[in-house]
Amino acid sequence: MMINYRLREPRLTGIFKILILYLLCLPFLTGYSHAGALMPKGLVIKDKFLHGKGLPIGKVYSVQADVIIIHSDKKYGYRAKKNLPLFIGDTIITRDKGRIEAVLNDGSTIILVPDTGIELSESMYDKKKGIRSSLVNMTLGKARFLVTKLVDFKRSDFKVKTETAIAGVRGSDFIIKTSPGFTEIAALAKTSLEVASTLSPEKLTILSAYEKIFVEKGSLPSTVVKISADEINRIQDEFQASPGSKLSEESVIINKFSGNNVTNIAIGKGSEANLGTVKVKGSNIKGAIINDATATNTSNIAVGPDAKANTGSVVIE
Repeated sequence: MMINYRLREPRLTGIFKILILYLLCLPFLTGYSHAGALMPKGLVIKDKFLHGKGLPIGKVYSVQADVIIIHSDKKYGYRAKKNLPLFIGDTIITRDKGRIEAVLNDGSTIILVPDTGIELSESMYDKKKGIRSSLVNMTLGKARFLVTKLVDFKRSDFKVKTETAIAGVRGSDFIIKTSPGFTEIAALAKTSLEVASTLSPEKLTILSAYEKIFVEKGSLPSTVVKISADEINRIQDEFQASPGSKLSEESVIINKFSGNNVTNIAIGKGSEANLGTVKVKGSNIKGAIINDATATNTSNIAVGPDAKANTGSVVIE
């Protein structure tokens, strides 16, 4: 029997294409992480922390699980610990379940969740001269940037760069998710970002509060889209600040209660930081204004439309 190999060839080619597509998508289907690629091969982890070059540009505020700091000389890695200083050129890598909150000298906060890598490439902060210039290079993963707004400064630049995108701000709260060839940027409350593709850095797209944008390799930024309320809550739950951090200081406003849950808690002088859903012990009230907060306790809670009723201390879980 004669076999027509020409008829079989296109079918085999099609199967081959499907196989290649499957292999390319496999990391996303299986949850495979590229985080292992962030760690330099053969890196020696030292128990004793040594300072990097120059003066510190910030410090570690809080850390969970396995987080590694590598100085600019790339010689050794150090396990991150609370209050360790950070230096220009430091690389921060969060491994499996690792999480870190770092505070820079200008008061800006960076929160990294697991499987994320950034480099603090530039950081100049001179309060007397009114100059701030920072550049963070983000390799992979997800990070939240809460950049302090310096109103009276002559120069106030803060940029985050990925493989495909550049985000420039003066004072903002935003999330960046990046993977090889792809970046997603989401702006939170009271935020305005200048976003550009690394392909054409001069072509800027403005991203406002509760909007997001995508930038693929070799392409200009996508159309700006609104972020849904459910997605905002998921983002803010994932990137909550550590108890007692700068984000949790000063006044606190709770906008809405539902049974024993706070569904919209804003921490700060205004509503700059929205931390999503928080549980409150023993509460069935419908509205509240909290005037002061320390760590996980709120002391001085006024229930109702004004501050006439004070019910004392409430514990936030």
